[in-house]
Amino acid sequence: MELNRQAMQLARTQLPTALAERIERRQEEIEARDRQWGADRVRVYSYMENLGWPPLFGFDFNRFYSDPDFMFEQELRQRIFWLDNTVGDDQAGWGMAPTTGFYWDITLFGQHITTTPGGVPEFQPHPLAQARDLKALDRFRFHDSGDMPLLRRQFDALQRLSADEAGGRVTVEFPRFTRGPLDIFVQLRGYERFVEDVTEAPAFVHAALALLVDERTRFNRERAAWLGEAFPPAATFVADDWINPPFISPAIFRTFVIPAYRRIQDAEGRVEGFHTCGPLGALVGDLLAAFPGIGTLDVSGWNDVAALDQAVDPAIAFHCQVRNVTVLAGPESEHRQLLAGLRQVAGRRRLAVGAQSIVMLHQNLAENFCRLNHFIELARVLLAR
Repeated sequence: MELNRQAMQLARTQLPTALAERIERRQEEIEARDRQWGADRVRVYSYMENLGWPPLFGFDFNRFYSDPDFMFEQELRQRIFWLDNTVGDDQAGWGMAPTTGFYWDITLFGQHITTTPGGVPEFQPHPLAQARDLKALDRFRFHDSGDMPLLRRQFDALQRLSADEAGGRVTVEFPRFTRGPLDIFVQLRGYERFVEDVTEAPAFVHAALALLVDERTRFNRERAAWLGEAFPPAATFVADDWINPPFISPAIFRTFVIPAYRRIQDAEGRVEGFHTCGPLGALVGDLLAAFPGIGTLDVSGWNDVAALDQAVDPAIAFHCQVRNVTVLAGPESEHRQLLAGLRQVAGRRRLAVGAQSIVMLHQNLAENFCRLNHFIELARVLLAR
């Protein structure tokens, strides 16, 4: 296939209209698939890994974070490019959110993060790594701590740009704190020290995780008050990528993490969704007992989906992710075998399939999108009911 590069060539003033046209076209395509295969079909979608955009468009990610004017334009261009060059069921939409990367929330606790031009975050040593001292964890000030001043500037600027350049169509939402406490604690303390702590100082681990949960809740409460929203919300979400056996054993999960998760549920209300990049099989029973209101599980490509399907109530939906190396480099025979297994699971529960985190794996940029689209089209046919 030949890449459609119109998104890189349009004048800035043309971008909102061009995006609206692409959104309308994609919606028509989705509705046509619904008529062909049924509205309850398995949706197949994908997304570009954020690290994939700089080499494609040729920009420095530090500019993206520091210049809201550039962020606004680049977001529109990226959405147009994605809709022009992919065939998934994903829809671009008009929502935008301030961001300084995936780890803005950890900066609230005094973590300093720099970013390479290509977008890779580089974490500077945190004082908590040097001693078991919770005083090393900064108590954030909502408007002033970590990346909050920059996020606030982005928020104000994106709203203004939406009104001035897009007729107010772009909706800007300030980010919520959804990260789980284990992610933060292991990042600040270091994995090796964490393993020592669970053996040598379990009370310290419990206290640290409880404090991080309380700070998460305080952030979300102050965010709601600032924006005039209700708190607690009707439901919330937890993303905790260090829930990742064998690095985290079932005993560690049950002893240290589950009490912290119950603390989230008690303070913030029903947890309706959970994400980790790790395998869930050994932990899922305890997880669902702690979060009985979960309706959707993100199921990473490291899971045995068939085994997980047997262990989980079929009322809970699976968002199954297929690893990008499988999508972009695996043979069709591997794709067919994987999709046949997912089809079996789709017979028992609601299922969506994501071709995960696309990057520029092949030097020929067009080949990446050709392989992605082939996988999506194959999945759409093989998963049809």
